[in-house]
Amino acid sequence: MVWETQRESVEDELREILGVDELDPKHPGYFQQRNAAAKRVLQKMNEQELAELSAIVDERRTQGNPDHIKRE
Repeated sequence: MVWETQRESVEDELREILGVDELDPKHPGYFQQRNAAAKRVLQKMNEQELAELSAIVDERRTQGNPDHIKRE
C-alpha cells in the first residue's frame, strides 16, 4: 500500500535529517523535523504516486479513516 511505503520513506528521511540509525521519539528534533522529512518524500514522488496519495486523501476526507487507523 502506498501509505505504508511512504511512511517508511518518511522515517528513512527523518533518520537522515537527524543523523541517527534508530528513531527515538524522545530525540529533540524528532517531531520538529517530521514535516521536513515528509516534504522530502513528497518532492521525490512521481506523478502516479502523487495521484494515488491524492486519491487516498480525498477518500479519507469523504469517508473518514478506516477502523484500523482510528484504533491506533
